[in-house]
Amino acid sequence: MEPTTFNIGVYILIPILTAVLGGWIGAYFSYKFQKAKEEDKIAKVRAIAIKALNVIKNYNSQPYINAENQFNTDLTIAEKRTILVLLHKLGIPVIVPANESFDIHKIHFTERVIDEKEIDGIILQINQKHCDNLFFIDVESYFNSNRQCFTIREVGKRYVREVLAKSHVDTKTKQVNYPENWVSKFGLGEYMSLRILHEQACSDMIYDISGNPTEERIEQMLHEVEMGLWDNCLFGNYELYKNAKAQIEASNVFQLMALTQQQQIKESNKI
Repeated sequence: MEPTTFNIGVYILIPILTAVLGGWIGAYFSYKFQKAKEEDKIAKVRAIAIKALNVIKNYNSQPYINAENQFNTDLTIAEKRTILVLLHKLGIPVIVPANESFDIHKIHFTERVIDEKEIDGIILQINQKHCDNLFFIDVESYFNSNRQCFTIREVGKRYVREVLAKSHVDTKTKQVNYPENWVSKFGLGEYMSLRILHEQACSDMIYDISGNPTEERIEQMLHEVEMGLWDNCLFGNYELYKNAKAQIEASNVFQLMALTQQQQIKESNKI
């Protein structure tokens, strides 16, 4: 039987289709294998993060600083490397003291009070896989490159705790009285970064009807400073701030003068 055009075509196509199909199947299962391997790796890291959060959670209603020792003891260096940036970005107050360099062996926390509900919320985010991109970020580079930012925020929080929280408003004159010689509590560089914050943080919202700062407002402000909401004040140029403030005040004076003049003209026209 002589080969036909159809038979020849089949003989040619079958090996090609077999090779293509085999390659596709091989690539598919290789992809599935790699994906499963990667998912297993990430699942283990999620478990490490949750383990760390549960260590902190054991100290509910206590300052974070109380959890430092157990955190550094229960987690290995490798475990801390994989999860520390994630914890910080999700709100765990990891700090580098101004007089120290970052040391993975000894992680420090602030004195902020631990909120069990906040920890549960972070665990939920991790379990829902919303934060997988934050694992394995180089921890030394992250904390060293952001050290100035973290240090100045810590200075801001010291100001809130040691100055603003101990201030008092005279309910008659509305004048704010600060602790005596409070400037001496800070270095020159620290004070320079506090000047705008010192002027802007003085708000009626901070104080109760007796003129004393409320604990709730002080805690809220500490959290806001930690989250970077006051960075414009802490990192702002004081000279530019003063100039802008002077321009606004001058504009208000001119507007008041114009309104007064208009009122005088109206009254004279009535006469």
